Amino acid sequence: MVKIITIEDDSLLLETLVDQLSQEDDINALGAASLAEGRKLIKYHDPDLVLLDVMLPDGDGRDMCRWIRSQGYSMPILMLTGQDSESDTIEGLEAGANDYITKPLRLGELLARIRGQLRQYQQQENARIKIGAFHFILGNKTLTHRKSNAFLNLTEKEAAIIKYLLKKNGEMTPKAELLEHVWGYSEQVSTHTLETHIYRLRQKINAIDKAPFIITKDNGYQLA
Repeated sequence: MVKIITIEDDSLLLETLVDQLSQEDDINALGAASLAEGRKLIKYHDPDLVLLDVMLPDGDGRDMCRWIRSQGYSMPILMLTGQDSESDTIEGLEAGANDYITKPLRLGELLARIRGQLRQYQQQENARIKIGAFHFILGNKTLTHRKSNAFLNLTEKEAAIIKYLLKKNGEMTPKAELLEHVWGYSEQVSTHTLETHIYRLRQKINAIDKAPFIITKDNGYQLA
């Protein structure tokens, strides 16, 4: 599930966005009507993406955007605005926003922008991606437990396995496909090699959190 927080002071628009986004099977949408409320939600829920209005009753959304970045959050931020001037767009992007969407909003376009930003984000080396109880950072090859902040250093192959399973978007990945993409074509590599790496990765993870992380399904694996 992708967690999205919308910060918008127009109560009707906020309710509509939260309701319509929540209709998507893979989206959990939350709403805030002010910057103060938005800060609380972001700290508590650690969202995957933020929709942020420019003009809010208790401040400028661009200042909020700077605050989000100053706190170390790297998730995509999409600014919502009723204005379409080039200077406003540039200022929002310089504040740390990833995209700028002009009202009135069209749900189809908004969803396309959201999914496009999430796909781009997952490919970034510094992306902090939530997987179960952990954050996965590909560039550092680490898993960090979201509650305790305990972290695991991953091997090159362990990180590559997680990265490829992420690309499959929750689908089961056959063992042969994982072998091909993580190890490449090699007569010396067998499914036993993959199973050993998965076993060791699970042992590392289970030492910190017992919740399922990688599930064996049919003749392959998927992220829990």
